[in-house]
Amino acid sequence: MKIRNYNDKDREEVREMVSEVLEGIFNGNPSGFKLLKEFRIKKDYLIFLVAEIDGKIVGTMALKKIGKDVVQLKRMYVREGYEGRGIARSIVEEIVQFAKKEGYKKMILKIYPTMKNARKFLKKNNFREFDGEDEELIYSVKELV
Repeated sequence: MKIRNYNDKDREEVREMVSEVLEGIFNGNPSGFKLLKEFRIKKDYLIFLVAEIDGKIVGTMALKKIGKDVVQLKRMYVREGYEGRGIARSIVEEIVQFAKKEGYKKMILKIYPTMKNARKFLKKNNFREFDGEDEELIYSVKELV
């Protein structure tokens, strides 16, 4: 597995992968899912990584600054059929190292309750849940100090 920075050539493959992942999570109908309606790669990420196996993008993860010492984990997806291979763990380890090196103290992530694998992953990787402003979402935080 190779983990590298996202580049503009990855756009369509990443978009297709995210669509596939969300179809699985939302029972084959991601068209109503608000995050997919207009999937755009934002340019304000501190870092955006992709994982490749045999030249195929199988995972993504990005980091966005949301406060003085707080970052938000974004675009956390692993392609269906590649779960359980340590892809997300490998990417998050690089993201955490980057965030610590840059001096951030907390990392948060918001997910939908239907994202059961993501929820298990977060608990296993020392993220703890907390109450957030949107009751439809599950909020998690990881202390980076």
